[in-house]
Amino acid sequence: MSPWKRLLWLKQEYPDNYTDPSFIELRIRQENESGKKSNRKLSEAACSQIRLDFISFYQTVLNTSFIYITFTYIYYYGYNPIMPTIFLSFLTLVISRRKVDPLLSSFMDIKSSLIITFAMLTLSPVLKSLSKTTASDSIWTLSFWLSVWYVFVISSTRSKHKPSNLSTNILVALVAVLSSRLSTTIDVFCFLLICIQLNIILPSYLSVTSKVVPMVSNIIVYSFLNVTLGWTYMLLVFFVSVFYIIVLPRWFIYWKINYHKKDNDLLSTWDARAPILD
Repeated sequence: MSPWKRLLWLKQEYPDNYTDPSFIELRIRQENESGKKSNRKLSEAACSQIRLDFISFYQTVLNTSFIYITFTYIYYYGYNPIMPTIFLSFLTLVISRRKVDPLLSSFMDIKSSLIITFAMLTLSPVLKSLSKTTASDSIWTLSFWLSVWYVFVISSTRSKHKPSNLSTNILVALVAVLSSRLSTTIDVFCFLLICIQLNIILPSYLSVTSKVVPMVSNIIVYSFLNVTLGWTYMLLVFFVSVFYIIVLPRWFIYWKINYHKKDNDLLSTWDARAPILD
């Protein structure tokens, strides 16, 4: 009997369920090699990246929650947003000056800021009345799904270190939907400016791996939950967050090491990378 060949279109004297010994030997050899080395290498090389991915997603959720924190203080509590907007703008300006070149880049930043500010001043009256006739329940539902969409898009493009046009458009749409509940054009302008700075400008300059940014974000969010919902719900959210940041990455790494099969590696080794022509 002629030796078996790895050619599908060739009629061979072997049954359809035939398994070639070379395939079995390759499988055993890869299991022996990867059983001790690849798992340890995976746990050492991928642990930090997996934890960073979890933390990045958590930080994205915190940044998105700033939209609703700002909206709540303006809409429900009637706070004047002018002073927080001025302070945040000054903080953004200081941070951006420390991260960019002082000459040409500063001029371009000032020019872009003036253009964006003028555009927001022009669009604020439109945003305030865009969905004024829509019921509040519809506004809350639409804003929720826009927030979910925004978190998904911004998380998927986090590796590019800058927001995509789609995430920016979703953010503007979310702010536009919520702005219809605000009473004045100044509130809309400040709300839009705060959201853009907290979710687009500042994340591009600040790293989630630093200790200051996550600490400040957590203090703001959990203080807001304690004031608005009470310490019981605040602790509940806190424990869920700790579970997500600490426990879930460990479970994911454990699953990755012990249960994630490397069938793709085996197939890429066994299958031909280019067609074999007889």
